[in-house]
Amino acid sequence: MSISLSTSRSGIHAHQKAMDAIANDISNVNTTGYKSKQVNFRELMTNQLAEDKLLLSDNAEGGEIGVGSLSGVTTSNFKQGSLTESQGEFHMAVAGNGFFGVTDAAGQFYLTRDGGFQLNANGTLTNGNNESLSINTTVPVDQWPAGNVAIQDSGAVMILDDNGNQTQVATIPLFYPSVADALQPAGGNKYQVPAGIELMTSNGDNDAFGSIKQGYLEISNVDLATTFTDMIVTQRAYSLNLKAAQSTDEIMGMINNFKQ
Repeated sequence: MSISLSTSRSGIHAHQKAMDAIANDISNVNTTGYKSKQVNFRELMTNQLAEDKLLLSDNAEGGEIGVGSLSGVTTSNFKQGSLTESQGEFHMAVAGNGFFGVTDAAGQFYLTRDGGFQLNANGTLTNGNNESLSINTTVPVDQWPAGNVAIQDSGAVMILDDNGNQTQVATIPLFYPSVADALQPAGGNKYQVPAGIELMTSNGDNDAFGSIKQGYLEISNVDLATTFTDMIVTQRAYSLNLKAAQSTDEIMGMINNFKQ
């Protein structure tokens, strides 16, 4: 295959992947706790061409021609999203770097920034995917005294009765991996911790993890202005690679006509 065709083809594929990531960010602009994706490009290997087969000027240095580019989602942007008020009694947001821990029905543990939890009929704090929140209880949920639930910044869950007395019944820990960029998106606004990555737990000492804000949810950190700018640049780059492929095809067609 012609080097120019191969190069433009790789550029088309690379920018298509970038456009897919941009489209995903835009579609999740209203997803609670969603983190935008970082797309990076890198050069593919170069070919060392024989100089006697190239028309090079006297000032040309070598005959190396690249074979295109490659792109992919390398990491998530964990920048803090804005907090918005929410009426849910167990709706929470993390102001800081930490993550909530959730466990699905199969026992798989994940991290998430989506704090939209509620107390189900079984007395378990779950999110919209019916995944249970990691929580350290000192009093079983079904034995919590009557009263209003107050979740402190440290994650301490307090029950306030009508007399103004408060009882601590649980603590909600926050988690943080030793290498945040190593987290693997698992769908459903969750992240999986790869093997070999240390997972640190706050256990109420949240200084390095952030604070828990009851009555708030963290909105997506997607910046639409920046995202639409990236989309325009990606579209133009895609078009340029497509035009390069078309031009190469036309030139090769002319060469074939000369041979005939």
